[in-house]
Amino acid sequence: MPTDTKTCLARWAEDARLFALRRSEDYSAALTLIVCDFEYSYDRDRHAAYMMAEGKAAERKIRWPFHRIAAVSWLVARYLPGEGEVAFDEPVVLTADTSSEKDMVAAFFDACRIEPGGIVTSWGGEAKDFAVLRMAAMMHSLIVPAQLADLHPHSRNRLDLCQATSVAAASVHLPEFAAALGVPCKPSASQDIGPLVENGEWAMVAEQVLADVITTTLIAIYHLASMGQVTLDRASMLGSLADRLQRSFPNSDFCTRTFASWVRARKAEAGLRGTVYRAPAAPSEYAAKLCPTPSEGVPA
Repeated sequence: MPTDTKTCLARWAEDARLFALRRSEDYSAALTLIVCDFEYSYDRDRHAAYMMAEGKAAERKIRWPFHRIAAVSWLVARYLPGEGEVAFDEPVVLTADTSSEKDMVAAFFDACRIEPGGIVTSWGGEAKDFAVLRMAAMMHSLIVPAQLADLHPHSRNRLDLCQATSVAAASVHLPEFAAALGVPCKPSASQDIGPLVENGEWAMVAEQVLADVITTTLIAIYHLASMGQVTLDRASMLGSLADRLQRSFPNSDFCTRTFASWVRARKAEAGLRGTVYRAPAAPSEYAAKLCPTPSEGVPA
């Protein structure tokens, strides 16, 4: 089989085209998305040992094999074709202050196994996240779920929106695409997340990883709708997501203020009537737990 760059690019472009052309017959049943995002710390000790062993030939940049998962968030979104609605499960947020890397990865793998037909959806996951997850499975004696066991970069079990939206155009960052699309995005600049992790600012890390999942969820639904793969009432979908987020994370500034305000504005633009999502009073401490009631089943 030819392996030159031109041939590979042509093959991948055709794979991406076929992925985008999946029509409604594939979705006669409910379509389930497992939208996920991850934040990382660096294994500086092992990288330093590698640098010492390799000397001048060593790669100085700390690349993905030395990245350790410090936070994960996922949200299961279910498209109900008979109703033209999207139902949102309770979002999950886990961070390294309360969970080990093994526990976080195992929990995410379990969530994928619970939804064997669920499409693991990310922004740029093929470029790093999924490679890190597979390596973490090797390190911690875990077994990857079916969605990650398929190694094809355009697997039907996964949807990388960075690839799906750009295809042959230059890849862009999530906040870049979100700003151009006009949807809310992460509360902290991308370059700030590393220092937040290193400094143990876990409340802000949790807010960031959750916000990335929310933004990616919106882009995923918009993308699938634009491809004719789902048909829904956008205002109703936004209202459902805003309601879910306010109930799940009442102390999150991003959920109750940024996102809720944006949804209200979209409703006003559409001239619709419905539930008004009002932001509650700000919590006394920004670092308050995102979900103050563990009994609700949502990790802080």
